[in-house]
Amino acid sequence: MLYVLRDEQGNIQAVAEQAISSEWQSISLNDKALHAFLSKNPSIGSKIMEASDADFIRVLEDVIDILIDKEIIRFTEFPIPVQNKLLDRRRYREEIRKDKDTNHLLDDENNMLI
Repeated sequence: MLYVLRDEQGNIQAVAEQAISSEWQSISLNDKALHAFLSKNPSIGSKIMEASDADFIRVLEDVIDILIDKEIIRFTEFPIPVQNKLLDRRRYREEIRKDKDTNHLLDDENNMLI
């Protein structure tokens, strides 16, 4: 969700990912005023897209995890470079959360990636 700060005439003056004060209002991504503001300020629009891309990557990681957990796909079906990227991202996220459990990708019987 995005928040905007408007001037006295209702024109958007600033955009943020969080309300900074009570003056900031939530806004729909489909709002025409937001599109007009972003078209006049392309650098802000690209920052919003970067943040959106990061959020979408997280969604894709979660979908991949669900598919693996439900055994719809196997981790080993991904090419090795993809496996490495997924493991790197998982380790990074777990370090941030201080949760070191990456073992659910391992088969309990023979300690192999599944």
